[in-house]
Amino acid sequence: MIKAVIFDFDMTLVDSSYAITEGMNAIARAEGLRELTREEVLGLIGMPIEESWEMIWGRFDEKWLTSYRNTFRESEYSNINPFPNTAAILEELTLKNIKTGIASNRAKVREAVTAVGLMDFMDFAIGLEDVENAKPSPDLVLLGVQLTGADPSECLYVGDTEADMQSASAAGVRGVGMITGNCTHDILKAAGAWKTLEDVKDLIEIIHEEERETAQVKES
Repeated sequence: MIKAVIFDFDMTLVDSSYAITEGMNAIARAEGLRELTREEVLGLIGMPIEESWEMIWGRFDEKWLTSYRNTFRESEYSNINPFPNTAAILEELTLKNIKTGIASNRAKVREAVTAVGLMDFMDFAIGLEDVENAKPSPDLVLLGVQLTGADPSECLYVGDTEADMQSASAAGVRGVGMITGNCTHDILKAAGAWKTLEDVKDLIEIIHEEERETAQVKES
């Protein structure tokens, strides 16, 4: 029986790729760094921002992050858009009394979730400031499971990256991989995904299937 669904945020529930691309390129223009394509940024989303900037630009400077947060964060939030079926699936899960939360490698994720109007659906939203290690460490997923009050076997973790699936597996949680980011079905399965989906609305069929199986066990 599925009692809780924990989600990644960026490119799982929302398309933040255009917003992040514009924010990073604003930093690049201000600092004389190479500008990035959306496709390059898609490959970085889900990593801690310090790691992603060091990977793409060869170094990380704290002043870039300060500038990003002080100057570009508000415009970033305004350009993050929930995927078309995000609100509908969250409403369905709420009606079924299934706990929902977000566990993201983003810092200050609660602010972003609130800004796009999804916090009312969530029991919690946790990010890098809440744990010692980022995904693919299991720390975020384990904390999420603890906050749901459910057993790991009763939880799903939904994300769009290899790190998401690796984190779920390490936490003993079934990982559901979304191909809404930069990974294919095969990549996500190789990283440990239990199932992969093209649209978050298809989660409801997984829930229904689990309910049918539970009912059959009770009847037998």
